[in-house]
Amino acid sequence: MLKVFISSTSRDLGIFRDKIFNQLDKTLEGIGMEHFIPKGITSQTSSIENLRKSDVVIFLISPYYGSLLENCAIDDCWAECSMKSG
Repeated sequence: MLKVFISSTSRDLGIFRDKIFNQLDKTLEGIGMEHFIPKGITSQTSSIENLRKSDVVIFLISPYYGSLLENCAIDDCWAECSMKSG
């Protein structure tokens, strides 16, 4: 089954997330934070794990999208950004 990762903020885009999850065909599996099982890891780590297991990603971007983390915790990230360099 094709896995579709939905990434967005929930406080302002929760209704749209719900609509997307409800519209996904039976041949697709929607993946989002509301479906993660707590494993004692950070939400960032959990998101990255699930993102890597996905076949398709849908980003819903709003002014609230982003991270509250000061430094990137993804050791194997190749991005050149201020969060990575500190």
